[in-house]
Amino acid sequence: MGRFTADQLDRYEHYRRSGFPKTQMRRLVQNVAGCSISVPMSIVMSGLAKMFVGDVIETARIIMSEQQEEGPIRPRHLRQAYRRLKLEGKLPIRSRPSLFR
Repeated sequence: MGRFTADQLDRYEHYRRSGFPKTQMRRLVQNVAGCSISVPMSIVMSGLAKMFVGDVIETARIIMSEQQEEGPIRPRHLRQAYRRLKLEGKLPIRSRPSLFR
């Protein structure tokens, strides 16, 4: 952290303070899983979701630097980041095919 620029330090502080609401995450996982989950499991899922979002954002920032762009992340950077993570095998594979492909 000592070598962070002011912009990086600001982003890191926002990341540390951010999180997904545990009750909403619990409700979402219960709807997807079809069964009741415990509070600790909702905390784990919130942490995993935060890590996933962090990976996508970090990859989008890398893409922006490769394209020599500055400023806020745009939707196209997020789409490219998602595609890159998918090609690198860093995303979970669907166990069931999508209904609307």
